[in-house]
Amino acid sequence: MQWPAMEQISAMVSLPQGFHLELLRRSDIPKLIESIARWHPDIAVGGGSCYLRASFYDEQVYLAGEAEKNILVALFRHGDEMVGMWSWEQEPDALMLYARLIIIAPEYRSAKLASAVIPMAEAAGRAMGAEFFFALATLKIPHMQHALEAAGWQLIGFTSGYDREQVAPGVVKRVFEGVYCMVLVPGDELVSPDPRNLTPRVQALFDVLFPGVAAAPRLPAAEGAS
Repeated sequence: MQWPAMEQISAMVSLPQGFHLELLRRSDIPKLIESIARWHPDIAVGGGSCYLRASFYDEQVYLAGEAEKNILVALFRHGDEMVGMWSWEQEPDALMLYARLIIIAPEYRSAKLASAVIPMAEAAGRAMGAEFFFALATLKIPHMQHALEAAGWQLIGFTSGYDREQVAPGVVKRVFEGVYCMVLVPGDELVSPDPRNLTPRVQALFDVLFPGVAAAPRLPAAEGAS
C-alpha cells in the first residue's frame, strides 16, 4: 500500500475554518515531542511513549520529502501554530490500517478535530487499497468512543491489559481499552466461521457482536478425509 498525498487526505475532510493538516517534517520533530509531552503528560508511559523519542521518528515514521515508511504522522495546524497530531500505521501484507494515536492541544479540543477527521479514514483507506481499519479507544474518557461511533465504526470488544497508563501520580497499571473497527470491503468478501469450529462461549459472543451474520456454508470434506 502507498500513503495518499497529504493534499488528497486534506481534500477528503472539512476541518473547521483556520485549521489544516500537513505531513510531519524532520524539522518539526523536536517541537512535536515537546508539544505531545505538554498536551498529554500521561503518555510518558505505555505504548504511546514512543512518540516522545526522536529515534522513533528517525527509524519508523514517514517524513515529508523522505522515503515512505509504515507509520504516518499528520500535524494539525491553526495558521502556523501546531495544535495536534494524528498517526496511522499500515500493515501492507494484511491490507490493514491502525489508527495509532490522535492528540489535540487542550485549548483546541472544543474544535472537535478528531470528530472532523475520523469520517475520512474510510475514504483515505480505500484510496490506498486498505481493507480493514481498527483503533483502540481509552475508557478513561468517552470522547474518542463518541467520535468513532458517530463515524460508524463498530465496537468489537475490549483489551484487558493491552497497554499501560499512569492511573494516579506515580502509579502505573495495565488498563482496559475499547477495540473499534471499520471494514472497507463488501460483506460478501467476509467468510463467516463454521459453528463446528467455535466453542459455545465463542459462539455466544460472536452472536452478540455480529447478530444476523449467517454461519458459513459447510464445504464438502476433502477426498480421503475422515
